[in-house]
Amino acid sequence: MGIIDWLADKVQESTGEKERRALVAKAKSLCSLFRTRVTEAIDALNEQINKFNNSIQKLNSVRASTVKENIDTLFLFLRKYGNCKTSREYALESEKLPEQFPQREQDSIENYIAGVDWSSDEVFWNTFLCTPLGMRFKTRKQNLSMREGINNLQLKLDKTLLELETKRQDTELEQQICGKYMECICFISDFIKDKILPELDLVDAFFQAQQIKDLLICRQSTDGLQFSYPITVLIGTPYEKHYQFVRNAFFFYILSCAFYDTPVLTNLLAHKATQEDLQEISDERTMIDQCAGMVEKNRLLNNGKQV
Repeated sequence: MGIIDWLADKVQESTGEKERRALVAKAKSLCSLFRTRVTEAIDALNEQINKFNNSIQKLNSVRASTVKENIDTLFLFLRKYGNCKTSREYALESEKLPEQFPQREQDSIENYIAGVDWSSDEVFWNTFLCTPLGMRFKTRKQNLSMREGINNLQLKLDKTLLELETKRQDTELEQQICGKYMECICFISDFIKDKILPELDLVDAFFQAQQIKDLLICRQSTDGLQFSYPITVLIGTPYEKHYQFVRNAFFFYILSCAFYDTPVLTNLLAHKATQEDLQEISDERTMIDQCAGMVEKNRLLNNGKQV
């Protein structure tokens, strides 16, 4: 041990240097804990973000392919029966950016520690210049400040961990909402393909058969015949179910386009996700089911066979 180290060791008891070193060690431990715990929390959050983004990618892919194809096909059918606007280009749902380590916070902690972690040389020269009594006053004042600083470091760690865990829980909830939304959009697509389009084929065939029959009865040629679909003439006739079906199919198409055209999920999650958002998606699904029920009520086909 050199003379400087020996002298510094002798005065540390009387000047409060031993407590200062213990406080510095505690601050360093908190700094290390900050990096470890925050890194773990960020990894957990980013794992949840990756799951959410995978769900969003799947959702965007389904909307761009299957859903678009079925909605566009429904439009081609419905425009023969009345005014019908084509769906717009679908709006992509937004993915989340991964969380980054708060390096600025870490640097701030390390800079603070560097400022209070005096070397043996600094302790000796401070004692030499200030006298032991002056050094005692300076060190105790420093220790008081450090105790407050360590308390702030602990609060910063707790606050950062709480914020990250809250984000992770929010992202988990958002993924549940995304799953509910995926159920809605897939139901819409499947209902169009399996329920509406086959029935519209039947309605088309009905009008075509009627017009061909009328021409044959009048002994007119069917060459160059262009079919028309005056759906409202069926009101009050035994075939009014066809009219009601097409009418309800229009309603379902409008609802489908609203889901397809608009980034409903992104708009919903523009703020902090809540259980109310999950309920809102559930309410939307209820509305879809009700509309589908109205369509089903006037269907004549069941699994491709007339009922």
